Amino acid sequence: MAAPDRRPFFSVLITAFNRQDQIERCVRSCVDQTFDDFEIVVVDDGSTDATSEELAAIVEPRLRVVSHDRNRGISPARATAVAHSRGEWLVIVDSDWELFAQSLARLRALIDELPPNVRIIRSRLQWDDGSLSPAVMPAEPVTDYRGRLRWLETVAAHGGSSDAGLCVRRSVFETTSYFSDRRGAVEPLWELDLARREPSLWVPDVLGAQHVDAVNSHTRDASARLIPRLLEEAPDVRWMAATMLSEHGTELARYAPRYRRWLLNSAALESFLAGDRRGGVRYARSAARVGAGDPKLAATVALGLLGPGVLARSKVAGRRWRASRAARLLMRSDGS
Repeated sequence: MAAPDRRPFFSVLITAFNRQDQIERCVRSCVDQTFDDFEIVVVDDGSTDATSEELAAIVEPRLRVVSHDRNRGISPARATAVAHSRGEWLVIVDSDWELFAQSLARLRALIDELPPNVRIIRSRLQWDDGSLSPAVMPAEPVTDYRGRLRWLETVAAHGGSSDAGLCVRRSVFETTSYFSDRRGAVEPLWELDLARREPSLWVPDVLGAQHVDAVNSHTRDASARLIPRLLEEAPDVRWMAATMLSEHGTELARYAPRYRRWLLNSAALESFLAGDRRGGVRYARSAARVGAGDPKLAATVALGLLGPGVLARSKVAGRRWRASRAARLLMRSDGS
């Protein structure tokens, strides 16, 4: 008689879109763990490059690949990964990350020592230049809703990336699932909804590497191909910002006013990119009332009134200029 199919302790969930040069590295880092009770679920989110071929070439019985017939965005891809996973604890990994060999073993040890009612663990990532993300950790190791708001305010004040390693007990997704019908960077809303229901344990352990070699990174892409993506995703990102302001606005105003101002700026930008000039002006006025003389906001309004395409092209041009400036500064530093 065959043994019943036993669930793994961990499911490592990876989402990928056009990451043919990164996906094998990411999957291999998950395979090469000192702790071995896990599965790997990769969602190929409608890639048009050789990502699927790279995945097919990996011989690993713990790897399962689920493919979308079209690109749906990172939040729907993660929702698909959760739906196809079997583990008790889910480790969320981006395709341009690597796990370190001891990462799952360390998470397993932390789970054994979790405080009561904590079902989320957040760890740090190391960038290629040696910097850590998040750059600023919360004041307390266990954060509730207000603790996360205060941390967002600190991040808004000091800058730096807020990305973090994330390990979540499966049962959490019964009440707070990823948005399966929204494109773009909508996870800030998911994170705040999650924080209202679930405390998180933050640990200083660096359990992964975050690389910058993916040319289609949502936050670093400075090519013309980003323009249609910005325009396509704008309605959903605007919805995200507007929903956060509506459902979390009172708490944001009290505990994270700088972050709330950033959300208003974002809502104005995304409204203009979505072709909603009236909404863009309305959010810009609200942002101006809480932030004196923001030149970026004024530029957003001026360019947004000229049309979504003009604003999207200027946003890409600004990224290109900042990337070029950073490269020049690095060359000067290396030559000194």
